[in-house]
Amino acid sequence: MLLYVTCLIFILWSAIHIHPRLQKYYKKLFVAEVALMGLICGLRDMLGGYDNYIYGEIFDVTVDDIALKIPMWKTTAFTIINQEYAYSMLNWLLAHVTHNRYIFFFIVSLIVFTCFYLHIRNLCKYPLISFFVLICLFYFFSFTYLRQVLAVCTAWFAIPFAINRKPIPFFSIVVLAFLFHNSAILFAACYFVINIKLTKNQIIYVFLISFILGLSPLGSFLMSTLGSEINSVKADLSVKYGGNARFEYFLEAMFFLYLIISQYDKLLRDKKNNAMLNIAIMFCTVLLFFIRFSDGGRMSWFFLIGVVSITSQVNAVIKKSNNARIISYVVLSLLYLRIVFSWGTILSPYKTFLTNGVRENDGVYERYEYDTKYAEDKMYRDPWVLW
Repeated sequence: MLLYVTCLIFILWSAIHIHPRLQKYYKKLFVAEVALMGLICGLRDMLGGYDNYIYGEIFDVTVDDIALKIPMWKTTAFTIINQEYAYSMLNWLLAHVTHNRYIFFFIVSLIVFTCFYLHIRNLCKYPLISFFVLICLFYFFSFTYLRQVLAVCTAWFAIPFAINRKPIPFFSIVVLAFLFHNSAILFAACYFVINIKLTKNQIIYVFLISFILGLSPLGSFLMSTLGSEINSVKADLSVKYGGNARFEYFLEAMFFLYLIISQYDKLLRDKKNNAMLNIAIMFCTVLLFFIRFSDGGRMSWFFLIGVVSITSQVNAVIKKSNNARIISYVVLSLLYLRIVFSWGTILSPYKTFLTNGVRENDGVYERYEYDTKYAEDKMYRDPWVLW
């Protein structure tokens, strides 16, 4: 746990103490922060929950399938993961590079954090603040939700094409993201709203409408139809227990609404930054619309880059003593720490795959480990091969 807290303090310190106007000159520090957090994620042992064991087994069995000369489309990566063939293809390709699940996870982490670097560099004006926001809201999900995180990273490459009204490359990228995780279909809506300019009152109206729809019978109907296309089991559960709204989604959406409205007149409104503002608004409206859906938070991830960009702007343009700035850093830090504490033993104590053995009292390992040989020797399956 101390490792995670130390990293937070370091990234928060750089975000606060390096003047926003100078942040573009601290490229090496930004690269170092991304590399540090990427390595912590990539070198992890099986931390983050049971999803890692599922993805690890799919990869390992796919490696075995290739060794048996099974055709690509009949390997486990393609037969188990329905429709999301980009992720299946990634498994199949990396199975020709490594036979080892830990190296597979490491390579995926390198891909993800390279994408984070590129998106912040290209879409955000204040990289050190932006990376702090991204880490607080999204970091630990990159440990375990591999398909959806890859889909998010892919979808964000489509943003410049939406801004410049180039539908073919935009929707081609969205389709590719969809083939990593089908929830990416939500991101297609960006093309139609990304260049709209909204007043403060219009933003508030959008929030109210989204909130009302999320609580209404119409919201339940749309949830059951759209949600079933994304995850039928969870959609059915959400409709069945529709009276249980996720209050934390409401609070998170209201927090970002407060930041946007309180500093609206100071935000940059050129074409790119207006687009990021609209994506941030979509993040909040998706949270409110899926307020009764157990995976509403995950639905909103595709619009997180807007929140990252706009929140960094808010913290850059206001005075250090301003309450909005102080509240922002405190709330974001608490959101990060909430995951650290709520996930508990799923994340802590931190352990890398560079040492053999397993953590004591690791209930997830005891329940879901499918290959105990990894505990004896993490590299018992070839870490690096080229077939």
